[in-house]
Amino acid sequence: MNQIATSQWNLPDKIEDLAKFALIGREKLTAVRAEIRAIDKLGLAEEVRRQKLEEAQLISEAVLDAEVRIGTLTAALPKAERTRTDLLPDTVVAQTKTNAIQSLGFTPKQVERFETLARHPEIVEQAKAEARERDDIVSRAFVLQKVKEVKRETE
Repeated sequence: MNQIATSQWNLPDKIEDLAKFALIGREKLTAVRAEIRAIDKLGLAEEVRRQKLEEAQLISEAVLDAEVRIGTLTAALPKAERTRTDLLPDTVVAQTKTNAIQSLGFTPKQVERFETLARHPEIVEQAKAEARERDDIVSRAFVLQKVKEVKRETE
């Protein structure tokens, strides 16, 4: 059932909407993790904790999938793109990839990580499955660590 759910994300098509989804999703994940910590501290019912853990797993997987998609899209961006400005129609200005990703709300380092995820979708899926098996929440850092391990093994 979980594999069916993870393949059915209706992620936005436009990169601007994906960026908003990922940024808001990360914040939501932070809030749900805080709720889980509070549940643990208060010793609330295990069923409540289980529900929050499942919510966090779904959010983390959806955000990770969005970041993979962003990485796929940003990898296709040219390093410098020439565009016309609306204010001065006869003027052409250079729009760099860095400017484009910063306008989305990301740093070049974040996008570099997204592009790494996009180059290794099989590792992303493996990491999500491993986290679920351990009743854990998958993280971008965990996936990137797995990518490094695979690279070391192949070298």
